[in-house]
Amino acid sequence: MQKTSTDLVSETSNHLQASDPERRQFLIRSAAGGGIMVGMAWCGLGQGNLAHAQLATTQNNVNTWVIIGSDETITLQVPVTELGQGTSTGLAQIAADELCVAWGKIKVVHAPVDPAHGGSNASIYGRFTGGSLGIRLFSPTMRQAAANARQLLLMAAANAWGVDAATCKPALGVISTTSGTARTLTYGAVAAAAAKLALAANVPLNQFPAVFTGKSAKRLDIPAKVDGSAKFGIDTFMPGMVFATVKHCPTQGGTVGALGSSPAGVIATVKVGGIGAAGTPGYRAPNGIAVVPVTTWDAMRAVSRVNVNWTLPTDLNAIDSAAISARATDLMRNGTPLVAESINSANVALGLASGPVITAEYQVPYLAHAALEPLSCTVRFTPGMPNTPARCEVWAPTQVPDAAYQTATSLCPPGTVITLVNTLAGGGFGRKLELDYIIEAIQVAFACPGKPVKLTWSREEDFTNDHYRPMAMTAIQAAASPSTGKITAWKNRIVTPSIAVAKGGNPALVDSSAVEGAVALPYAMTAKLVEFVRHDATIPVGYIRSVGFTFKTFAVECAMDELAAAIGWDPIQFRLANLADPRMTNVLKTLKTLANWGVPARGQSQGVAIMHGFGSYVGQVAELAVDATGGVRISKVTAVIDCGVVINPDAVKAQIEGAISQAIGVTLYAQQTFVKGVAQARNYNRYRFVKLQDMPQVVVQIIANGDPVGGVGEPGIPCVAPAIANAYARFAGATRHRSLPFYLGSTMSDL
Repeated sequence: MQKTSTDLVSETSNHLQASDPERRQFLIRSAAGGGIMVGMAWCGLGQGNLAHAQLATTQNNVNTWVIIGSDETITLQVPVTELGQGTSTGLAQIAADELCVAWGKIKVVHAPVDPAHGGSNASIYGRFTGGSLGIRLFSPTMRQAAANARQLLLMAAANAWGVDAATCKPALGVISTTSGTARTLTYGAVAAAAAKLALAANVPLNQFPAVFTGKSAKRLDIPAKVDGSAKFGIDTFMPGMVFATVKHCPTQGGTVGALGSSPAGVIATVKVGGIGAAGTPGYRAPNGIAVVPVTTWDAMRAVSRVNVNWTLPTDLNAIDSAAISARATDLMRNGTPLVAESINSANVALGLASGPVITAEYQVPYLAHAALEPLSCTVRFTPGMPNTPARCEVWAPTQVPDAAYQTATSLCPPGTVITLVNTLAGGGFGRKLELDYIIEAIQVAFACPGKPVKLTWSREEDFTNDHYRPMAMTAIQAAASPSTGKITAWKNRIVTPSIAVAKGGNPALVDSSAVEGAVALPYAMTAKLVEFVRHDATIPVGYIRSVGFTFKTFAVECAMDELAAAIGWDPIQFRLANLADPRMTNVLKTLKTLANWGVPARGQSQGVAIMHGFGSYVGQVAELAVDATGGVRISKVTAVIDCGVVINPDAVKAQIEGAISQAIGVTLYAQQTFVKGVAQARNYNRYRFVKLQDMPQVVVQIIANGDPVGGVGEPGIPCVAPAIANAYARFAGATRHRSLPFYLGSTMSDL
């Protein structure tokens, strides 16, 4: 029998924690139609709960994003995945100002993924969490939706009183009128009536002074994360659930050959990862197997006992870090480049001949995403019956819920009813833009019809079957005038695998993510040439936090310091002499003062780096000491960011602080290497992050202005590595690091 939406509300609410009776009652009341609401599958993000439920779609839709309950609760359906970046709170602040409500009444949930509400319609959802785009893309939508909801509520109250809506005013969720006798109605009291009204066009936005926007409002998702009631994808549980895990070919590019018998106690053993039927266009052979016993621990033990004969690629010697690096060197010398940026490039050679020249090569390794929550996805597939369609229900922590929905649609039999619940994600950094773990969970669910199947990757599988940040080699030749400090020529050649091509892009085009941070620099360069050569390594690659800026800013800002040293200029004065953007100039001047540039603590040195990307301007100064063995002790990182309009200052600072911590680990320790196709870092013991005792003091200053909202999740990453490398090079007797990480082959035990 096909379940109704109300059945699923009841099923989910029965499994909510007993400490959350208000939420259970809210779910039940909302399903019964007691308020203005819209949506189907949703996932709460804060206020001590995270419920997975289905809400009945009614005709009481105020708009796509705002739910107003008769209990005065205001629930906003946010279109981005909450990864811990605080985007849901920022969007709620914007909406709360438009709705004129108290902050304590606001709740947030993930917006539904459902064809009736634009699950595959980019003009309505088009949901993608990444690129520091959450608030930048969706704040106008959320603000207008809240303004429209406010107007509908005013109209409903006016109709109840028989007065003109222009005489009705909102304040803290209460509507009053200045016409005749003083009267008031709460939002909840008029919610049902407002849901039946319509607007001919968008209403004007609220011109009242902002109450929440620009203030450090308390994060809505934090209480549940602190008390443990928040539910991430890996926390999904339901009656009758079985558990699965995977074992992929240990060698990159390998596929499943012969498969031995299943261990005792295993419900199913399934080949996973392959798409399509053998012999058809686009077919991809399975690269792993999954086992399904009754607990995750049983699955982890059972999968290790499955005998698999793997079919390995024939070019194992090329899938090796040493070979990949050697190939990069060859391509740097002999590869055919694509031109990424050209500014009077015919004059580059003349400029290089006219003044002191630096020639340097910089190299960075593959990086794993290493999110704290390993990949996990829950799927229940119910086959169809006569007059009843098949159903596929998916619970996934994904950065691309619409793409996940479409993937499920493509894998399931035609006519299958798809439901996708987007859960909280315990980190993503770009890894949860990929769909491999969701595809595998659906494939396993097909083998266990009617049962909820939770597929969880082990930490080792997560590290060794990633879509890695590509390695890169960058060569820079540059010249500058010792008298004016002006850059007279700049040539930058980049060799790196293309993420765009890996995702099906055109290899004849420049991959923008491969050259970002090297093109459109804030510096005024009269002769510039940036070239891109695509590396043909076959290691799977994907997007990571700050993407191309993570390695291009390292090369560019280190080269800027080397060029400044070559002409005898102070690094900050040299940058200021070449800056063409007043906002970047302001950031750098502010940073110079804030960091007390030129007067480091005793026995320490300073290094600087700047960048413009994701709509924001960032500058950082690292202060460190180097011991007799070359060991680095970073004592302080000072950061200045101009991100335009600031929604939540505390969230901005938190993002910059977290980015600096992550980037220090990447600069000093982290890398993924390969030996004949086998990834060498399998867990955190060989992929070190910053320990608490290693964390420097971090000082963040925000410059707010009236420009559009800029990103903050990623701009904190790129400047860290070059600032550290530049400070290290300026330390007496130290050498210049042009390759990352600083400490190769390090482990948790020896550092």
